[in-house]
Amino acid sequence: MVNIMVRYKVKVDKQGRIVIPAKIRRMLNLKPGSELILDIRNSMIILEPSRNDLDKKIDEWYQKMLDMKIKARALEIKGGKWMSDEYVRRKIGFY
Repeated sequence: MVNIMVRYKVKVDKQGRIVIPAKIRRMLNLKPGSELILDIRNSMIILEPSRNDLDKKIDEWYQKMLDMKIKARALEIKGGKWMSDEYVRRKIGFY
């Protein structure tokens, strides 16, 4: 989320379109075809980038992770010099 407050004056064309300035598109990583959510609050129009782009990227990363077929190593818990292994397992809730 970008916490920068910026104001731009834009015009609405005959078809009701506006152009989002290039600086804003770069700041929000908007590409051609990116979806925006339009909210109307009182007399304000608010445009927000849709989460679909982010969701797609997360799905891609998740699939790549699954394709790696990496398995987690077994967690070995030892008490160390001053505590028994059983005591440590009980304390951290493994029993």
